[in-house]
Order: sequence, then structure tokens, then C-alpha cells
Amino acid sequence: MGPTTVRHSDEGIDRRAASRDLWPGGTLEAWQGGSAPLPDRVWWPNDAAEVLSVLEAARDAGIPVVPYGAGSGVCGGARGREGSWVLDTKALQGIGPLDEGRRLVTVEAGVNGQHLEDWLRARGYTAGHSPSSIWCSTVGGWAAARGAGQFSSKYGVFEDMVVAMTVATPDRGVIRLGLGGSEPLEWFDQILGSEGTLGVIVELTLRVWPVPEKRWLRGYAVPDVPAALELMRSLMQAELWPSVVRLYDPVDTRIGGKTRPKKEGGGQGFFRRWLSRVEQLPAVRQRTLALPLALPTMVNQLLDGVATGCLLVVGFEGDHEVVDASVGVARQLLSSAEDLGEGPGKRWFQSRHAVSFKLMPVFERGGFADTMEVAGRWSRLPVIYEAVREAVRPYAVVMAHMSHVYPEGGCIYFSFAGKGDREVYDRLWADALEAVLAAGGTVTHHHGVGSLKAQAASRELGPAIEGARALQDLLDHGRVMNPGRVLVDVPFDDPGEPPTLHPSDGLVRAPVRAGLSERAATAATAGHEVMWPYEHLPAPPRWHRAPWQQPWVEVTAKVDGQRCLLGRGPRSAAGPDLRTWLADRDGAEATVGAVPRGERWMGRATVDEPWAVALSLLRSDLRPAVLDVVDGELLVGFRGPAADAYGVIASRRVPGGLTPTPYRARPLPSGPLCYCSAADPDAVAVTPIGVLKRDV
Repeated sequence: MGPTTVRHSDEGIDRRAASRDLWPGGTLEAWQGGSAPLPDRVWWPNDAAEVLSVLEAARDAGIPVVPYGAGSGVCGGARGREGSWVLDTKALQGIGPLDEGRRLVTVEAGVNGQHLEDWLRARGYTAGHSPSSIWCSTVGGWAAARGAGQFSSKYGVFEDMVVAMTVATPDRGVIRLGLGGSEPLEWFDQILGSEGTLGVIVELTLRVWPVPEKRWLRGYAVPDVPAALELMRSLMQAELWPSVVRLYDPVDTRIGGKTRPKKEGGGQGFFRRWLSRVEQLPAVRQRTLALPLALPTMVNQLLDGVATGCLLVVGFEGDHEVVDASVGVARQLLSSAEDLGEGPGKRWFQSRHAVSFKLMPVFERGGFADTMEVAGRWSRLPVIYEAVREAVRPYAVVMAHMSHVYPEGGCIYFSFAGKGDREVYDRLWADALEAVLAAGGTVTHHHGVGSLKAQAASRELGPAIEGARALQDLLDHGRVMNPGRVLVDVPFDDPGEPPTLHPSDGLVRAPVRAGLSERAATAATAGHEVMWPYEHLPAPPRWHRAPWQQPWVEVTAKVDGQRCLLGRGPRSAAGPDLRTWLADRDGAEATVGAVPRGERWMGRATVDEPWAVALSLLRSDLRPAVLDVVDGELLVGFRGPAADAYGVIASRRVPGGLTPTPYRARPLPSGPLCYCSAADPDAVAVTPIGVLKRDV
């Protein structure tokens, strides 16, 4: 049965190898003698045509298909299914060409993440994407789950890096989306994050950046989580664009010994020293760990009693002048924290990919270890942090760090360990996810959904799932693509009226169909201005704008009389992004970024080829709030406490310099242009991938 010219196997060893991902629930099951369901066959297609032939054969026979990359997912999205075919993308290994003129690279979906980064580094570039799983994950998997790397505060999450995709679908064939494609924008948004439920991503076109000229990393001691959150918020809303802002809560700080200098011979904190001693006592190895994990409430209370203070790691990278200017202002904003020097930052950087390989000893000793990443607006983060800790404490030892932050909020990454009881594991997850939803957060930030979070993510999306089902009808009417994952039928909760925005969120809410003047007036009442002043929403698609220009965060509207609230947390990876689909509904509202009125700088210059000069400024790592050409004159503007310093750098890089002029925001068009008002009918747009003409 099927396209037998495509390489495939029915052998047990191949079927078993493709039956599991790294979902800790499956790992716990395996350690206790269980096994995942085995697929019937594994396929290794070499190109889009072969992928399509497998999908069409599966469709005709009604056989479920599970797309598989490197199997590094932790939510069960690639877990085995009886009677299914696994479509393994590892033979899709092409990298290139690299378009240095537009700073784009084409890469096939099965390429290992570290292999791509090594290939780019050899040519002087980086993708800017550095997940802890980079050694054992694929580029296609990053897109399918809408992943995020450890430098997301600067480069964005992975979906911000994708400008085009080639996707094989059972009913629509091979389609091209994004830059150079002709399919609707909402298809692009929904396939990112769909985890193989709409088709198989075969090839991607990604933004790339020059290898950073300079990297600066520093550690700071902060008294507690609320104080640290306020420092993190101030950094991100100052438009400094750090590459790293990581907070370790008191328990994580204490267990890792992260604020103390590393001693000769390896001082690693009491918990790691304790485990090291256990290794020397094999006869009591399992029991020694099982005792504290069987008494999680008591252990959590003990840790809370001895854990004080947090570690904050801050980093900048890129153009050396821009880094120096940003660091100078960041030091002032961080002056209330204790400077621990560069040691903590360097230690984190050197071990940043090792965490994925450190959980197995807990399973070996009869317990389980897992992580859960959630996200929310700044005002909700303290509530989410306490709610999840309270939900997990009866079942497991819990700690947290925060590793992805943005002007509008951030991600909390919880780690927990408990005794190896599957019932305990399942109750923990159910209670923790319920706590996230009740606290107003999103249930996933970058790990995806799979089967582990499918019910919670579906509740979060609510009746907007109708949009995803409609696209399934077009691309996979027979529902053979990874069924039962990501989106499932569950009762929907009415989220009620949109939650009140707190001034710390850096957001304002207005009707989607309102013009810029209405949004600007709403922001002005709070002493703010709209961060990215698009004339109309939705804004230009991501391939026509800079990745840091986020057009909206939340979108809310009613579907069949029921209210939906999408985008509860920044860069949520809760399945396909349905905000563009929901925004088309009557009465839709959106929250957009806003910044306080404060320091401003603007300059103007008359130069030859002003668009080329504008592009060179963007590519020097500057991120102007205003970048425009009006009547042949270049306008460049910056906001925030580093505005004057950035203005000096920009002036040095414009032939003849920039003449200071009163600051005024310029509206960004919502058509196929970005970063300039484009009053000239022949005008072009400037984004980091190049100068885009109207007909692009």
C-alpha cells in the first residue's frame, strides 16, 4: 500500500524508534516498563513531491499520518499512534541558498538546528534562534510548534524569523505561503503552530543576521521576584532590545547556587552536591530521592524557608557601538540590583544547551521531572507565578525561571520533580493548566501543545477553533494529519469582557477597525503613544515588517455569540495563530503596544539614495521608532532613555550626518509597506530583509 518508491520501513526497530518523542509522561511510562503505541510504517521522503505522494496515499486509505522531526518535543505531539504512518522529515536536508543581499536563507524542514547554525556561522551569519534543544531538534519542528530561542527578546520567536514556507497538504497539494506565495495571510499564521495537523512543512525561508560583533553578559542579585519583574519590565519598555533577560526565582537560585562564585573543584549548590553523594551510594540511590519527592509540600516549605534572593542575567549582543550605548543605559536602570559581575552570565551562556540532558537521573531514581512554560502580560505574571506554584506544590518540588520577555510581558518556565506515579503526574498537569487559565495566562509559550496541552489550549482558543476547522476542511478534509493533537472538541469557557489593562502592561485596547487617530487618542489619555502607529489593522504581514514591530497582542471578538480572547500572553504558542482570522469578525478589538511619552530624538538629512541609507541603519542593529523618507529627505527617530545615544550613532552613519529636528511620530501604512509613511506613490518600504517595492 502507498507510494512504495519512497524509502520506508515496516521493521519493528524503525517503528519503535519513531513511536516516542521526549514527552516526560512517555518517559515515565517507559521507565516503568510501558511503551508507546507503534505506528505501522515509517516513511523518509526526499522532497516535497515524495511527501505529497505519501500524504495522498494516506488520505485515500484513511490512514493517520504523524509528522516527525527529531522527536525532541515534550508535549506528545509526535507520539506513536496505532495504525498510523510516521512521516519522518530527516531526509529533507537541504540548506541554501543564502541570499546575503536580503539576509535570507532557505532550509529544508529536516535540518538539525545546530547544523543550520554551524552552516550559517561559517558564512558570518546566525539565525538568532537558540533553543535549549538546538542539538536535538529540527527547523521544521521549530516552525510546527512556534518555538522560541534563548535570545528571543532581541531576535523574536521563531515565527518572527519565518518569511516563507512550502507546505505539502493532502487536499491542496504543495503550497507556497508568505514572501513569494499567493495563499491568504491567515493560512500562514495558522500553519505555524499547527504541529502537522494541517500538512507537512517541507521548506522554509528564514531571516538571518550577521554574527554579533560584541556580546555583553552580566549577573545581578535582586531581593525578590516582584522587584526583579519591575527591573525586567523597565529594560524591555525602554526599547533597549537586550538579547538575554533571565530571572531565576529564589528556589532555582538556591538550588543551582547561581549567585555564588563557582568554587575550585566545582561548587554547584547543595542540591547538586547532595545528588553527587547519592551517586556514591547505589544501594540507597532510588530511596534517597524518593523520600523528598514523596513529601513535596514539606520540601517546598523547607526550600521556601532557606531560599532568598533572585539571580537576574542580562545580556546584549550585536553591533559594538549599539551594545555599548544600550549597556550604558541598562546599568543605570539596574542600579538598585547588586552587580555580580560577568561570571553568572558566562556560566549560563556556556551551559545554555545542557538542560535538556539533565532530567533523566530523576526518572532513573523512580521520580519524574518536567517543565511547563506559560506566559502573560506584565500585570498578570505575579498572579500566574503564585497560582501555578500553589497548584503544583502538593504534587512536586517546584521552582521557576523567566527566560523570554518582551515590552508587553513574558514567559515563566516552571520546573518540577515528583515521585514516579502517573496518576500524580496527570493531576499535577491538570491543576497547573487550570491555574494558568484562571489567572489569565496562556498555557504554552514555546513548547507547543501536542496531546499534553490539547484540552487546555483548545479551551483557551474557544470558539475561534472554528477558523482552524475551516482551514482543515480545505487542506485535510479527511482529518488524516496528526488527529487528536493540538485542537480537540471541549466545552468552551466564556472569558467575559476583555480584562482591564494595567499601566505596566504597555498596551492600549481599541476596535480593530478603528483608525490610528482613535488608537493614538486612547494611548494619549494614559500619557502614552502607540508603539507602532499603523494606519489600519491588521498590520503588514511579518515578511513586510521588522520582526520587533508587533502589530497586536490580544484580539477579542464574538464567534457565534460566544466571546473569544486570543493572545493572552506574548508570543503564545497555543496552537495555530487565529488572531488574523478572529480580527475579521464584527466588533473585534485588539490590544496594541504603547510607550510612555519621555525621551525623544529625531534627525533629518538630505542624502543620495535615502532608502539605501535607511536600510544600512537598520542593518547596523539600530531599531528606530521612525524611519521615513519624505520628499527625498531621510527622517530617523528614537524613543526611550537611550534615544540621544542612538541618535549620535545614527548621525555618524549617515553621510553628512543628521540635523536634529523636533520629534514627530510617522504613521506606518497597513498595506504592503512598512517603516515609512510612503506618501510618494513610488515609495518603497524598508525592513531588515531589504528595500521592498509596492509590488512585492
